[in-house]
Formats: sequence, C-alpha cells, structure tokens
Amino acid sequence: MRTGSIIPAHKAIGSDYDQAMALRMELCEARARSEPLYVCPLCGTPVYLVSRKETRRFFFRHELEDGRCPAKTRGELNEQEINARKYNGAKESYAHIRMKQVIEESLRCDPNFSDVKVETVWRGQERATWRKPDVQALYKGLPVAFEIQLSTTFLRVIAERRDFYQREGGLLCWIFKSYDEDRARLTQDDIFFSNNHNLFLASENTLTESQNAGRLMLDCRWAEPYVENGHVETRWSGRIAPFDEFQLDQKRQRIFLFDYESAVGCARDESEEAAHQRMQEAIRQRFAEFWINRGGVNASNAGWKQVRDEWLELQFALSLEGMDIPDHPGEHSLAGALNAFYSAREGRPVGWKFNKLIEVAHCVHGRHKGYLRRFRQLLLTYNRQDQIRREDREGKWQAKVKQYAPLLKSNDSTYESENRYAELFEFLFPELVVTSESDD
Repeated sequence: MRTGSIIPAHKAIGSDYDQAMALRMELCEARARSEPLYVCPLCGTPVYLVSRKETRRFFFRHELEDGRCPAKTRGELNEQEINARKYNGAKESYAHIRMKQVIEESLRCDPNFSDVKVETVWRGQERATWRKPDVQALYKGLPVAFEIQLSTTFLRVIAERRDFYQREGGLLCWIFKSYDEDRARLTQDDIFFSNNHNLFLASENTLTESQNAGRLMLDCRWAEPYVENGHVETRWSGRIAPFDEFQLDQKRQRIFLFDYESAVGCARDESEEAAHQRMQEAIRQRFAEFWINRGGVNASNAGWKQVRDEWLELQFALSLEGMDIPDHPGEHSLAGALNAFYSAREGRPVGWKFNKLIEVAHCVHGRHKGYLRRFRQLLLTYNRQDQIRREDREGKWQAKVKQYAPLLKSNDSTYESENRYAELFEFLFPELVVTSESDD
C-alpha cells in the first residue's frame, strides 16, 4: 500500500525466518492502526501473515473471508470461535495461578519494585481502554506489566497489548513457564523475535534465587550469533539474571539482557568481511595462475588472442576492488615487475627466458631498479637468500649488494620505487606491506 506495487507473496515474505517474523508483527501492528501494509490484489482486502504449525511455512491470509475473493485463505473457524472452543467452561489452570504467585512473590523480594498488584485493571488514558495484566508493578517509577504465557495466543492479542502499554508509558514483560527452542510455538516466536531475541522464564527455582538475592531473578534465554565458515549462525545461551541488569526499551517495547540486534550486526559485518577476504584471495590465486601458467604473457597477436578474455575478466575483478590495470598485460613496467615478483615467489624464472633466479635478480637491478626494493622484500619473505648465494658462484651479485644496499637505505633517487601499480602489487602480494628488509 506504500508503493502500489504488486509483489508475489514469496518475495514479500522472503526466505529469512527472522525477517518474516518481523514482517508478521509489522503487519499486525499496522492492522491495529487501520493502516494495512499489504492487501490482496484480487479483492483489495487487507492481509496478514500466518504460518503452518507443522512446517513453519508462511502465507498471507485475508483479514475478512466473505466469499467475494476466489482466493481462499482461511479455515472454517474464525479467531473468536477458536477462542470460544478453547476456553469455554474452562477454569484458569493451576500452572497459571502458581506462575502468577511466583512472579508476585519474586517482585516483593526486590526493593526496586513497588505497588505490586495481581489481576488488577490497568486503565488507559483514553476512555474505555483497559487491560488486566497477570501481575503489574512499578520498577523505579516505570509501570511494568507481567503477562504469563502458557498456551497459544493470537498475534493480534500480542500486538494490541504491546501497543496499549507503549501508549500508556508502560512496559510489557512476557513470562514463559518453559521453552523448547527446537519445537517453539509460533506464539513464543512472535514474542521472542520482537523482544530482541530474548525471552524470560520463571519457576520455583527463580523464586528461590529471587528470595536469596533480594532481587527479581528470571531465567533469561537468548539467541547468540556467531560466524562459522563465513556464515552467520546462532546458538542458544542463557543464565539466571536480576531484572536490574536488563535493558529496558519502552519505546520499542523490549526488555533484554543480551543485545542480539547489535551482536548480529557485528556478526554480519564479520561475515561480509570474511567473504570479501575469500573473494580477494580467489582473485589473487586466479591472477597468479594466469601469470605463472602463461609464463608471463606472449605479446604476439596469436598469444594475446588466447589469453585476452581471461585477462579482461581479471581486469574487471580488480576494478571492483578499486584497482586499474592496463588493457594489455604486456605493458612494460607492469610485466617486468610481475615477472620479477612471481619469480621470487616461485624460486625460478617466470615470464623471462632465464635459467636461474640469480639471472632474474641481475635483470631487476639492471633494467627495473624501481622495483628492486620490493623484489628484495619478496626474496626475504620466501627465504630465497641461500638459493641466491648458491647461484651467485662468481660473487657478482654480492658485489652489487654492497654497492646498492647503502643507496637503498639512504633512499637514493636511483632506486626510487615505482608506485604506478603500488596498490596492485600490495594486493597481489600482501607480504609487501609488512616484510622488513635486510642487507643480505
């Protein structure tokens, strides 16, 4: 209704369970305000989100099923009829009565709570609006309603209660007797997901803890996100904690001990960063395989035609990382540097028709002085010092080292680093950023 777009149901719902639960609550709260977010495109009737209990598969249902629409979304019984059958003639269970007593007695242990009441009407500022929470009290002056949830409750009831206490400047706290994360009822999930993935349990044990601590103690359970194999997963965690450690968010009607919202944001950032790093490593690997397996690059027309598409793919991938490389890999300054660097990495000549690594070293010193510093860093990184010494039988390289080492240290302009492709080199060879030099 905001955009006028007709959206397929499966796209509106999506495949993320958390987001579907958030949409479910949003739709219900919008219905309470008489401002529907979605309507049926066939008949214009507002719709809301329900789920099949056995499969947790979501679908949209008409708010009013009166036969005018060819799409049938509702069973034979409406909400009122289901409630009537469920509660007609049934007295309040002992479990519910005892849970109210547990909460009341726990609250009376805590000096932060005052004016504790059980089954007392909470009248709204607007005439004719009221609620009767199971237990209510003032927490440091903030009105808090405690509702005990033992059986299923319609989402509309949950949304309406949240809206009432929000408007009245109060805070709603749902209390469960038990919770099985593997077989949670949808009602519990409605409360859990809208409460920053926290829920609270009360029992004889928490009552004893409250009496011993002189504070309201509740068994808090939450979903804790973590990153595994680059994906955000969640695991259950929990502990018995005092109410004064909880974070109270009256505006959004949330009470939580663990800030899932912040934690999942950090986990997603970590997951995205890990995925980005894996992608970067894949690009490095592809580039190295291209350069090494091609023996550098044959700049002839025939050779270029064979590798052109592969090079252009690498060019595009690197451009997404903010790096520009020439349209042809045979560009002199780039090709010479990469031949030198990959030769240091592989311990053998790459891209040049030399026989030994020492010949590559002499070539770099003679024709690519601007890359000598980086070349030396890579020789150190890959422990090529002994190999260079063995291949330097006549000592010509050692003589050059004695000549240029002081000049490198003094930043002589003769060996000024070539920085045109510095960002690319540091991307392809991250060790260039951290490796220190030696006079060897």
